[in-house]
Amino acid sequence: MQRSTVGSLLRSTQAFCGQLCEKETLEYGIAFYCPRYPDLVEANQFREVMMPNSAPLARAFEQCEAWFAERNLRCRRWAPAGGTAAPELRGFLLEHGFQTREWTALAAVRWVDLRAGGDVRILPARALRAAYRDTFLQATSPASEHERVVLADAYAERLDDPPFDMFVALCEGRPAGRCALYQVGDIARVMDLTVLDAFEGRGVETTLLAHVLALAKRLAMRNICAQVESGEAHQLAWFTAAGFEPDGAISEFERPKQ
Repeated sequence: MQRSTVGSLLRSTQAFCGQLCEKETLEYGIAFYCPRYPDLVEANQFREVMMPNSAPLARAFEQCEAWFAERNLRCRRWAPAGGTAAPELRGFLLEHGFQTREWTALAAVRWVDLRAGGDVRILPARALRAAYRDTFLQATSPASEHERVVLADAYAERLDDPPFDMFVALCEGRPAGRCALYQVGDIARVMDLTVLDAFEGRGVETTLLAHVLALAKRLAMRNICAQVESGEAHQLAWFTAAGFEPDGAISEFERPKQ
């Protein structure tokens, strides 16, 4: 049976968590955790959350909180199974200080002849680790320098996972952006498409997408997907121009750092 785009994204996200995290199945979901990165949202989360109608939300919440606290950690994200939360779960988490994050699921439905920027070079991040790190450190988001350093450290670890093919864009010899193609079984997911502010309008995003999609084509990957956070109109436009179309939505709940 063909997997939905949302299903492909959720499956690949679990594998993505596994790059850094240990995991343990709890009564109502799976806890992913990483003591090396206690403040990193994606490294400390409760996923595949299933709430039977008879299950009290307070009990599930208390179990999750206690489990992370026993490890001197704090759960930063809840991700409902199937990508959609029941209204009761949504309301409960919002009342407990979580914020909704929503993504548009995207499926590649056609091959597009993307015109790469003439002055943009794309190289493997594994061979350019310093330049790859700079794409995090020179970014304007997250706003905190400490958070950017933590992300750079965590993503440097991800490079050790062979199916995670990350690329760095160089423009005028300087790091200009990054993008990955992550292979999970028959899924090819385009991830972390990022362009530094100083290089907006130079065709960096098109060149990165042309490169990773050409790789997906060479690998004969039929299930090519991505996700864009709701409200990111410019990123949605980049993917639409590259042959992707919206195909579902994903909602998760994130707890702000205290």
